[in-house]
Amino acid sequence: MSFDLPTKIINNLGNDIVKSYKTASTQKKFSLTLKDIIGNDDLNEMETNVELYEYSSRFFNNKKIMQDKNLFMIGIDSSSRAIMTPEADIMISAVSISGQGPVELSDWPYLYPDLAYIPVKPEPFIYVASDDLDLSDNLNGAISQIGFLNSEDDISKFMDYSRLKLESWALIEPSYALGKYFKGKNKKFVVLLDGPIFLLDNKNDNLKFELMINRAKSVELLEAQNIPVIGIVKRLERGKILGKLQEFSAIFDQCIGHYSNFNDLLIIQKMLYSSCYNSYYGKILTTPKIKIKSDGLEKIVEYVLIPPSRYQSISKGRIFRLEYTEKTLEILTNIYNTEPVQMLINDSIAKQSSESITIAYSDKRGKMITQVLKDLLINTIVGRGAPISYDTLREAEAEWIKRKQ
Repeated sequence: MSFDLPTKIINNLGNDIVKSYKTASTQKKFSLTLKDIIGNDDLNEMETNVELYEYSSRFFNNKKIMQDKNLFMIGIDSSSRAIMTPEADIMISAVSISGQGPVELSDWPYLYPDLAYIPVKPEPFIYVASDDLDLSDNLNGAISQIGFLNSEDDISKFMDYSRLKLESWALIEPSYALGKYFKGKNKKFVVLLDGPIFLLDNKNDNLKFELMINRAKSVELLEAQNIPVIGIVKRLERGKILGKLQEFSAIFDQCIGHYSNFNDLLIIQKMLYSSCYNSYYGKILTTPKIKIKSDGLEKIVEYVLIPPSRYQSISKGRIFRLEYTEKTLEILTNIYNTEPVQMLINDSIAKQSSESITIAYSDKRGKMITQVLKDLLINTIVGRGAPISYDTLREAEAEWIKRKQ
């Protein structure tokens, strides 16, 4: 890349936007739609198949809290933010990798060049949506330019795409190098992803489907080196996996009654409040493993309840969905002599936390990086006399006020 620091990239991008605003003609090209950008071919949406992966006559199973001191885990999370201007809409993304401690191991883009791992072949972390903005030649490779997007929903989609690309890159390059290092130290090494390991219901979104295939290949590369990868999903409100399992229909009918329209989170919460389970303080509860197949991909999921302490209300407990492939389960079972839920326990309860500390720290760092770069770009644009959108300005002012308080 032409620049050593992302801040230089942001400054040059801001200068390009200001220059374009001051010299642009009044004739503007027509906006492109999202279909113009990703193509018009529709995918035939495939039916999602849900089945039990292991036999169980119980919906909840108790798990012991154990800690493996020879285990090293990293958490991967990403963040993205948008800036809207008359000349272009800019989407800034970042990905961060943290280890236990917590210890920051790698960021992209990086604000601290002395981290343990510096990217060799980094992905673009900025997408510029504009039809007539001329970018400097020295920004090639650092920024991807696409046509104008129609709406904020389209911008949100491209922010999702950017995060998916950065996370897949983080799996292939830094995680592979870190895994090789720690395995060379005779450590068990596990990668934790914030969110699904890969999505199966892409709903005729060609680009997202392609990104999911690439993500699955990235996971396979790590698994080929006996490095397991586990996705940890924190938001379960939209998932409707449990209601499709006929094997538990009798249990659900008995414990919570009619459940066909319930999402996964509601089913689990109603089961916990029901008379079927009276006391679970101090116990980790998991559901049986479930296999999901769709779009030519398949994964295993299980739900994990980290309960509150005896002096907290039930609402203080945390519920997660773990996602992984059969290969990861095989590595954990046969080589590491453990199971996926113990990975979450080692990174949460064993560290006096109710959530994965490596993912939480990566989430915090990713958000910090995108906020810093967003503020810098806004200051560069506004400070040189070019406008930004009203919503972007209000968001910036709210952030500035919060920092002064």
